[in-house]
Amino acid sequence: MTQRSKFKDPGFILAIVVLLYSAVVWIWWPHETYVAGVALTAWLMLVGIILWFTLAVVYVFWIEHVEKSVKEETERREMHENN
Repeated sequence: MTQRSKFKDPGFILAIVVLLYSAVVWIWWPHETYVAGVALTAWLMLVGIILWFTLAVVYVFWIEHVEKSVKEETERREMHENN
């Protein structure tokens, strides 16, 4: 069985994206900054919600693609071994 790199795992890559976003928010935490009358913190939280939802959808489709390719690879290998 072919071993996939752990660095190409969708969960690992998306976790890095979440950590980078979190680092940006915690390192550069806006205090008393307002954009369009709303605190910048609230805008960051809104962007965060949209980002987390998008990442969840991307993760689901990415995992389905990976599982499908692994299944196809397994089926090809089994057909080759049976012939």
